[in-house]
Amino acid sequence: MMHLSRLPSTLGFSSLLSWTGQFRVIGPGYPIRALVGDEAQLPCRISPGKNASGMEVGWYRPPFSRVVHLYRNGKDQDVEQAPEYRGRTELLKDAISEGKVTLRIRNVRFSDEGGFTCFFRDHSYQEEAAVELKVEDPFYWINPGVLVLIAVLPVLLLQITVGLLFLFLQHRLRGRGSCWIHQHPSWSLELAFV
Repeated sequence: MMHLSRLPSTLGFSSLLSWTGQFRVIGPGYPIRALVGDEAQLPCRISPGKNASGMEVGWYRPPFSRVVHLYRNGKDQDVEQAPEYRGRTELLKDAISEGKVTLRIRNVRFSDEGGFTCFFRDHSYQEEAAVELKVEDPFYWINPGVLVLIAVLPVLLLQITVGLLFLFLQHRLRGRGSCWIHQHPSWSLELAFV
């Protein structure tokens, strides 16, 4: 016979949430990084996982609760959406039946950096989670080792080219010098130093 006290506490909590119809909202737990001009994908899910297609799902920006994206009654709602996000967001609902959604933001701007809040509302019950977006300039995403390589490689190529040119000219002058030596024996000592 199994005692409830021996069950892991998380299993008991998850079962209790599922039994009461409640859930928790979980974000990625780490900042999402995106380059200016690219797209960002901010994931969010409910636990325990369940079909969220009948729920209201949304994203807003604190502190003034500007609506970034809202999904209600099975449709995306753009009436309440903040103007700076209109036409740039999409809620990816491929796994909404498992309680997982992702907010896609296109053409990321520096002004998008900061906190976002994801929420799921089922009738009168609502939970939310914070997600952090870090926006970076594409130039700073280059690995420092690559920057050193970019700086050193042209100098190295120039040195190799100059060295090869010097060797070529030296070889060519020695070839001419040997002909001149036979023609002018008095130059032999001077050409030996060239």
